[in-house]
Amino acid sequence: MEAMKNTLRLLEIEKELAGPGKDAALARYDSVLAGLGRRIEGAQKSGLAPDEFVKVEELKEANILARKILRLTVRVDGKV
Repeated sequence: MEAMKNTLRLLEIEKELAGPGKDAALARYDSVLAGLGRRIEGAQKSGLAPDEFVKVEELKEANILARKILRLTVRVDGKV
């Protein structure tokens, strides 16, 4: 059931990013990801245990990738 909810939410996001308000949607979602990036950097600067550092570094890479995919999605003339 949770997987279905997540799938439907992703479809909603795709529609937002392809619709007339795509620039506002891009700004909103990118803002969330940018905030996560700042939190990740803050955690890394404050010091992490070696096993936590590896997990946070993976999260950082995933966040960077998510921001790139978000931008590419909007750049394709609204066609996802």
